[in-house]
Amino acid sequence: MSENEKKAGYSKVVQMVPDKGEVVISNGSDEPPKVFTFDAVFNEMVMQKEIYDDAALPIVHNVFEGYNGTIFCYGQTGTGKTHTMEGD
Repeated sequence: MSENEKKAGYSKVVQMVPDKGEVVISNGSDEPPKVFTFDAVFNEMVMQKEIYDDAALPIVHNVFEGYNGTIFCYGQTGTGKTHTMEGD
């Protein structure tokens, strides 16, 4: 959450469960949370190197072995895609 969201008293509605590959979304109502499962999930505390090592490095190794490889990043503007792909 951004500092402005924290100051305004908002609560997190999205929880990451990396060991299960789950994203849990809850709107705070009586409605049960929605759970989505993925091959890999990273929380907001993950370091760039961990994402690279898990998601990109195996593809890079395969390219050096002669295979084609593609890394495609998508998501909301300002969430760190370019930084994750290119660094500082």
